[in-house]
Amino acid sequence: MNDRQCHATISRMMAYRVFAVILALCFGSPAWAIAPARWQACDDAQTVHCRIVTPEYERLTAPLTTLSTTVRVPPGAIGDPIAVEIDAMASALVRWNGVVIGANGFPGADRASETPGRYSARLVVPRALVRDGDNRVTIVLSAHHLWLPIGQPIHRIATGPPRDAQGYTLRHYLPTLATLALPAVALLVLGALLLAGRIGRQAAPAMAVLAAIVAQGFVEISKIAISYTYPWHLARMEVLTGLTVIVGLLLVGMTSRLLVPLKPRIVVGITGMAMGVACLIIGGPDRQSLAVFEIAMLAIAALTMQAALRHDRRAIALALIAAALAVWAYVAGPDFLDTGYYVSAAIAAIVLVIGAILRPATVAEVPVAIPAVEPVVTLRDGARHHLVAPSQIVFLKADDDYCSLHMRDGREIVVTMTLKAVLALLPSDFVRIHRSHAINVRHLHGTKAGPNGRVAELSGAIVLPIGRAYASALRAFTSLGPASAA
Repeated sequence: MNDRQCHATISRMMAYRVFAVILALCFGSPAWAIAPARWQACDDAQTVHCRIVTPEYERLTAPLTTLSTTVRVPPGAIGDPIAVEIDAMASALVRWNGVVIGANGFPGADRASETPGRYSARLVVPRALVRDGDNRVTIVLSAHHLWLPIGQPIHRIATGPPRDAQGYTLRHYLPTLATLALPAVALLVLGALLLAGRIGRQAAPAMAVLAAIVAQGFVEISKIAISYTYPWHLARMEVLTGLTVIVGLLLVGMTSRLLVPLKPRIVVGITGMAMGVACLIIGGPDRQSLAVFEIAMLAIAALTMQAALRHDRRAIALALIAAALAVWAYVAGPDFLDTGYYVSAAIAAIVLVIGAILRPATVAEVPVAIPAVEPVVTLRDGARHHLVAPSQIVFLKADDDYCSLHMRDGREIVVTMTLKAVLALLPSDFVRIHRSHAINVRHLHGTKAGPNGRVAELSGAIVLPIGRAYASALRAFTSLGPASAA
């Protein structure tokens, strides 16, 4: 055989091997191994007092639960390896034809006597125990270390040729690893843009969503490296449910801020209560996570309806996408959480943050208190003009064709205008009390009797005479007009 033939042979062998792996990934094990077994739940390890059951529906509420079935081994498969595989939140003891072949942890009648087993276990049947034809398999289970009620503690029980662990891991977690690339890359890009100052804080909720999705994915695939006992597997599943709640509430909050003129905290609070009720009603962390995601998508669809009715194209598209994802999750079931969830949640976060960044900035209209500016009067002084605030004038004094203004700060301003002409320009706070004087009643402290009649007391200890002709007018003005002030 020459080198070319050798290389061709090796290539064909590699192609056959790859094809075999693909067949194993797609179609699983031989037909006799995956034929559905008829399981019985018995009151003891014997075959009396038994009832037909589906293991996945057994809640394991009894101190010990005994499941048994008959496995038919074809004559040609006697020498093939056979295993009992259990994925369950329970400890298990397995017998093959009445002989103990192994245990996952150790079941017990109470918490003290039970040793928690791993969530996934594979017990290989010794070849010497395998008979041609019918073989009896008995599994004793207990789940006293569950710290939360679980509606479906048994996920899978199978007998037959051992499952290819590597192929199963690739089939189950490779899609998760692949879909995690999208939220991880998006998180890095948004982080870089935020550090560079290209985007603002409006991207923070989306980054929180993406970070939660990435963390959720790593918790999900941690099962590859960590063999969890079933109490810790339950903790892992509850963490995944909690992260799903966080992702859902963040997405609802982002939608509320973007499209709905409602308070986001109220919307998020109502959605959170709906998620809590769903988790109380539905048993099993996987189904709880699925229900939480469906509630989040339905809430987003409902929130966008108001804007969609205004023919907002973004709202219409978002409502349709959210409703489609809710339907997809419902139809696909828990398998949706392994692939579709990570992609759809990441895309939703990216779409919402793009909408928030591209939305025109709205400036809240805040009433600003503008201090009132007192109008000034212009008084002529020859070629010059004085701009005077009336409130600063204490009194005015006539001097022929001139008039002097005595100011609150002690200044005296002389203008080439008569007292009558100046009073015509001033507000109603000014009243004439004498032929030669007029006062600003806001600086009037009071009146009293003087040596030659009554006098007015003004700010700055100023005292001015009150003419008899003006006394009645002053009394009427002060009683009906503005109150006096210092």
